Amino acid sequence: MNRWIILLLLSFFLTFSETVYSSEIITTHGISLTGSLKYDKNFKSFDYTDKNAKKGGTLRRAIIGTYDTFNTFALKGIPFRSSGSIYDTLLKSSLDESVSYYGLLAESIEYPDDYSWVQFNLNKKARWNDSVPITSDDILFTFNTLIKNSPFYRNYYSAVVDTRIVDKHTIRFIFDKKGLNKELPLILGQMVVLPKHYWKSKDISKATLEPPLGSGPYKIKSFIAGKSVVLEAVDNYWGKDLPVNIGQNNFQTIEFEYFRDQMVAFEAFKAGHFDFISESSGKRWYHGYKGRYFDLGLIKKEEIDHKNPSGMMGIMFNTSIKPLDNILVRKALTYAYDYEWINKNLYFGNDIRHTSYFSNSELAVESIPSKEVVEIIKRVKPSASDDVLYTKFELPKTDATGNNRLNLMRSVALFEEAGYTIKNGKMVGSDGKPLIFEIVITSKALEKDIISFKNSLSRIGINFHIRYIDSTQYVEKVRNKDYMMIYTRIKQSDSPGNEQRNMWSSAVASEKGSRNYAKINDKSIDRLIDLIVEESDRGKLINYVKALDRLLLTGYYTIPAGYSDRYRIAYFDKFIQPLNPPAYGLGFNSWWIDSDKEKEIDEIISR
Repeated sequence: MNRWIILLLLSFFLTFSETVYSSEIITTHGISLTGSLKYDKNFKSFDYTDKNAKKGGTLRRAIIGTYDTFNTFALKGIPFRSSGSIYDTLLKSSLDESVSYYGLLAESIEYPDDYSWVQFNLNKKARWNDSVPITSDDILFTFNTLIKNSPFYRNYYSAVVDTRIVDKHTIRFIFDKKGLNKELPLILGQMVVLPKHYWKSKDISKATLEPPLGSGPYKIKSFIAGKSVVLEAVDNYWGKDLPVNIGQNNFQTIEFEYFRDQMVAFEAFKAGHFDFISESSGKRWYHGYKGRYFDLGLIKKEEIDHKNPSGMMGIMFNTSIKPLDNILVRKALTYAYDYEWINKNLYFGNDIRHTSYFSNSELAVESIPSKEVVEIIKRVKPSASDDVLYTKFELPKTDATGNNRLNLMRSVALFEEAGYTIKNGKMVGSDGKPLIFEIVITSKALEKDIISFKNSLSRIGINFHIRYIDSTQYVEKVRNKDYMMIYTRIKQSDSPGNEQRNMWSSAVASEKGSRNYAKINDKSIDRLIDLIVEESDRGKLINYVKALDRLLLTGYYTIPAGYSDRYRIAYFDKFIQPLNPPAYGLGFNSWWIDSDKEKEIDEIISR
């Protein structure tokens, strides 16, 4: 048979096979994990922005801590924390939807209905800030660099088994499982894309203070190492007219000043050294916001409700260190923590205590889990006790008077059950050695919370040390999990997925830089995470997350503190806000400056 006929038949067979057996291909301008997209493909801008926002002016912000690198991917050093405005991502989130993303560098996204791969079609107008086009090669370079140099990204992108450059502006990521993870296209879309031509001759694993080449709306204008950074708007920013950017990135200059301590930063704000502050201390909020510029009406205070998931914040235990490897000890410490007194005296009763690792969301487990959640826990942990499965979970409470006697008695009983006794006023082990704990903190603002805990423990004969270190040491200790306890926050979204592995799985418990700060090593939690990552049905996902929440709560890995369901902000009255604020964020990036007010305020401050 003529070889051309053979080739023709083979071509027909392959085409027919693909038509019959391939999945339906979805092409879209955005992705939502919790429902349909709010904005269609022809949308002009987000509703929480104003297309007529004025460009210009200077925003002055404070950052607590320090920095010694502009390379956010270095394994060592403390990175500059506001580099997100320097780089663009493939997709950009909408703040008035819980989990929805729209095209930024990617003009559109394609994927089959079995979610076996995702393809990003780049905007052909996309440029680096040196005018070099952004191509698929940059995306591939970024992906390969991240998984090679970062344990976090190696785990985060572990489901990607292959990458294919289709053409100069099209790249495809192939996954290892089909129909099991709708989140994979989104997490790849969140990738911060790096310029290959800039980084190919540099070592991305090393810290550097060389201002990087980006693709975003801002670039580094100047800096004083560890003390300040000045960003300026990119004149020819390629994405300024995209719907996801209209009405945003309105400041011409953004000046960041670093402060070692929150209280020092607060006093600097009151003195007019920067423009905007978000407050976490109830005592400061209700009693500290006064002074000359408040009296003159130059500073405004606002409380703004939000719907953001609040995750978990509090004292987290390193369970790999004795005696914190004993759940009875962790539970005993929880009983010694007088949250009600702290909330009343330090936060004026306005905070809400975390009762979930997914607080302020529908993902939070009930105090008595549903039958569906119980069955899930039985499946992943057949040995689960009745306390884990059926008993009402309640954190210990007090009357906020500071008399924590009943809870301390319960704490002592738990310590005794764990093998400790009080002798000569000291809690000691079977070896006669006194029980000593230590927490590492970097902010003096936390000391009042922690001192209350220290005082409670001293009443039952336990020495508790508060070790205050600078932010550089703290970052290294946290990366290496070189601590007994830390005070930290675990952030969550409305759509948990792959990131849960980095928070709780045994595979990363000892991994440097992972967010498994408690060093949890529990195969039942590993199984639950797999179920969460692989689930595409929202209802089932919620129950899996609630089961995870229940195991984390009953494992006593954290002493929960409190959170606020509103933003507490104060700012010099030179800003204009859009009329429709977003539900899932403050939307500060869509504010702009009234130049007349800015001039007036600057003149008053300079007198």
